Amino acid sequence: MAVSFPTPPNRSTPRLSDSERKAEQDRVRAEAPNNDEFWIFGFGSLMWRPGLDVARREPATLHGYERRFEIWSTVGRGTLAQPGLGCCLVPADGLCRGIAYGLHMATLDADLEYLWKREMGSGVYRPTWVELNLDTGEQKAALTFVIRKGHVQHTGPMPAQQMAQIIGRAAGENGRCRDYLTNTLEEMAKLGETDLLLEKVMRLIDTSEDAGD
Repeated sequence: MAVSFPTPPNRSTPRLSDSERKAEQDRVRAEAPNNDEFWIFGFGSLMWRPGLDVARREPATLHGYERRFEIWSTVGRGTLAQPGLGCCLVPADGLCRGIAYGLHMATLDADLEYLWKREMGSGVYRPTWVELNLDTGEQKAALTFVIRKGHVQHTGPMPAQQMAQIIGRAAGENGRCRDYLTNTLEEMAKLGETDLLLEKVMRLIDTSEDAGD
């Protein structure tokens, strides 16, 4: 039986309207379990480039989700002609290490507006409240961004070779996709987390570049 691999979108991804983004933000704020503090969980570029007014920064563990490179990136780290791959959280039996950010409540409105412009352009993520275990021993409710399965940008799983070909060739407004993977792996290593698939993808990219492909 032939194996079917994900194919990139052949048209620009529809963008959420201002009213749609506001509705999601209003939902999140209404569902916030604590009105005295607000935490964000970063698992991708938010780990090294948060862009937020941060009161606290703590390494943390999220159970019940795993980090995957399963989003077509046609702007930030790719184009429509040569898309890249971006990070998402997928419900799973494992865990994900990342960075928890406690935000200043006085500047929360501005921080959420920034986050929504950065992460919620197409609606590929569903902002979701989760329970984090901070390395300090504290437990915190935090907002993070979980894949919206069935979205046109969601690739689903793909083999390492295909991921390496996509990531190794793509670049967008925020730079090369391979640098995004490198940064992600470096931050994961600082947190004591490994991912055999992503490490294999990185080796395949490096081997291809050394060979001049």
